[in-house]
Amino acid sequence: MSNDLLYKVAYDEAMRALSEQQAVIDSFRNRAGLLLSSAAIAASFLGSQALRGGRPNAASWLALLCFVAVAAASLAILWPRRWEGKANPRDLIATYIESPHPAPIENLHRDLAIHMHNSYSENRGGLEQFFYLLQLASGFLTLEVILWMIALVITF
Repeated sequence: MSNDLLYKVAYDEAMRALSEQQAVIDSFRNRAGLLLSSAAIAASFLGSQALRGGRPNAASWLALLCFVAVAAASLAILWPRRWEGKANPRDLIATYIESPHPAPIENLHRDLAIHMHNSYSENRGGLEQFFYLLQLASGFLTLEVILWMIALVITF
């Protein structure tokens, strides 16, 4: 088997890994949006019921604090951020195609595969951060709902 085909396999795998990583990023962001809207609905619906009597109790204040925590964690995930993954086409053309000695295709595939793997590795830290933030937001949402329910019971 020629090096061209082997480097093409490595390139295809690196491309697949980055595509899957982008899908995971999108999934985390979708979930964060859902958690934020769920927390807002819980705060508006349950909070309005719990605070209907007038003075907020300790459970109400804690529930509001949990809402703020869910919002902060969700917004940290939703906030725009730079992800690695794209090679500059202008640099590729200058280096591999229009240089005085154009490079063979296997060199292009090899170098792009390595670049994409480095990008994948660099993005992993951000994905791990998203994972923990999503867990944190989920826990605070659960706690928020429980505290609103306690506040409701105390109120009535």
